[in-house]
Amino acid sequence: MTRACLSTLLTWLGVALLQLPASAQIMSGLRNQPGPRDIPTMPLDTNVSSDLRPTFRTAITRVEVSALVVDEAGEPVRGLTAADFEVFDGKRPQSITSFTAFGYNGSLIPLDDRDDSSDDAATAALVTNAWSSSSRLIALLIDDLHIDARRTGRARVAARRLVTQLAPSDLLYVGLTSTPTLSTGAFTRDRRRALELIDSFAGMRLPDPTIELLHAPGQVTPNRQLEGTRMPGLAASEQQRAMQLEQAYGSLGRVAHAVRDISGRRKTLVFLSEGSPVGASVTSSGSLSGNTTGAMLDALAAASVADLAVYPINPAGLDLPGEGLIEGHVRSVDLGNRDVAQDDLSNVLMQYLQAKNQLRDLAALTGGVSLIDTNDLGAAVDRVLRDASDYYVLSYEPDREMKGKTMRPIEVRVRRPGVRVFTRKGYMAPSGRLAVKTRTAAGVSPALTTLLGGTVGVDGLPMVVQAIAIGEHNGKTRVALVTETAGGPLIDGLDDGQIELDQAVLSIDGRGKTSNATQKRAVLQVTPEQTTAIGRQGLRAIWVIELAPGHHQVRVATVDPRSGRGGSLFLEMDIASGAIPHTAALTALLRSPMPTAFVDPQARKAIDGDK
Repeated sequence: MTRACLSTLLTWLGVALLQLPASAQIMSGLRNQPGPRDIPTMPLDTNVSSDLRPTFRTAITRVEVSALVVDEAGEPVRGLTAADFEVFDGKRPQSITSFTAFGYNGSLIPLDDRDDSSDDAATAALVTNAWSSSSRLIALLIDDLHIDARRTGRARVAARRLVTQLAPSDLLYVGLTSTPTLSTGAFTRDRRRALELIDSFAGMRLPDPTIELLHAPGQVTPNRQLEGTRMPGLAASEQQRAMQLEQAYGSLGRVAHAVRDISGRRKTLVFLSEGSPVGASVTSSGSLSGNTTGAMLDALAAASVADLAVYPINPAGLDLPGEGLIEGHVRSVDLGNRDVAQDDLSNVLMQYLQAKNQLRDLAALTGGVSLIDTNDLGAAVDRVLRDASDYYVLSYEPDREMKGKTMRPIEVRVRRPGVRVFTRKGYMAPSGRLAVKTRTAAGVSPALTTLLGGTVGVDGLPMVVQAIAIGEHNGKTRVALVTETAGGPLIDGLDDGQIELDQAVLSIDGRGKTSNATQKRAVLQVTPEQTTAIGRQGLRAIWVIELAPGHHQVRVATVDPRSGRGGSLFLEMDIASGAIPHTAALTALLRSPMPTAFVDPQARKAIDGDK
């Protein structure tokens, strides 16, 4: 009844759009269901049908805009319809072709956030991709390059507040601008890796140029009388500032590229940063370099194409530009024993304002909200989550072709007095400079390639995946992956009694090395009774992979070739050396009757040996 065809992925490079260290295990599944393994039947996309996805790869044929509408008190305005909105592209009115009102209530998404070490199956991870398209999508980019070391603790408090305020169903990405390889690797519901990153980072922001001079005895201050004389050490610092700003923009651009193809919802990036003074000095040496300008434009273009709303939060809060002058005034002299000059004060103010305005501009241009002018970081985090819970998504087809690399302005208006609308200010043609390419291995379908290479789990085919250690081989732990795919989508419209299932897995360790990359296809000829059973219970498959001690992210993707539906999820695991096998847990799981597509021979051997 079952014909399984096994093929191995020959090469898999650049699978993740973001670098992929993994996090600790997670116990997360479904609750309030008739049985612990039942899976709901989900539509292909909760918010927008697949044929309405915006296209940007070769030409801009459809533009999607998320619109946040608030009243005078900053509270979300609900109940609006497409007729309440007006859209202008380059000052030309456009016809709205699709419209969705998004209202999020995490308590209505029945995910179990248990983490009970007393549970017999606590060593086995259980993850689902169900309701992924209905969940909030939050990225936290910690700009440790531009956070003062003295404010590391305050920044950690704000970041932790964000993570702990999330609902279990929320999808979170956390990354550092200083080290792109240090991140959660994808948007997941696992919070442990995120908290590890937050607790381990340290701010490394350089002081603003003028403050640095005033704190360095005997160095020359940047003033017109001395024609901007620089000591070699300061010149190196200014070069480093420019490079750090380029790196921060590059990190922002990579997050934007990673979510570019995710449509139908608001994508929020919390940018925890104090900003950079680069570009603010009255001297020529403080201006933006060509590389810095290019990195900035690339990041803004990527954010505009992805419709990624940036919310800057400044851990410095309501600081003052004169603090550095007060601290270093006793040493603020040049080689001629000159006191602080007017040009020095001007530079201090300009550098202070540049750092602030840079963050404000990021928010204004991307449709986010600047949250830098407050000491209440908790309220700032609350605002981020509130805005991500109530908004509108609309799309239109531009009536003029996009030409060149200039930004096309977008304006969204609401026909209701006393409200304010936050949207991105425009869009640009996508740039390939920051794009991450994924190489497709021979024999792998494009659908599986896309699903495995994504950064957000897809729920077109809802799945539950459980990982159970079953033994050891050559110093590695053998892990049984039990995948259960929702049966409703598989039997929907079935008329020939044949079900096909393409499934692929791979694992990525903490260094980004890929292994266990394998694809299988199962073709099942089923009777009407079996069809009913699959629709009610789902379809099971059991893999066996080998993982070395350490962190791993295991990716699973499933495609129904007949309907084109697909699903994917990311399983975060922490493998200990000499992990204890739990073959009995696998045996007990298999006692529950469920139609099964295939079982790895190593799993059968482990089960037989446990009897």
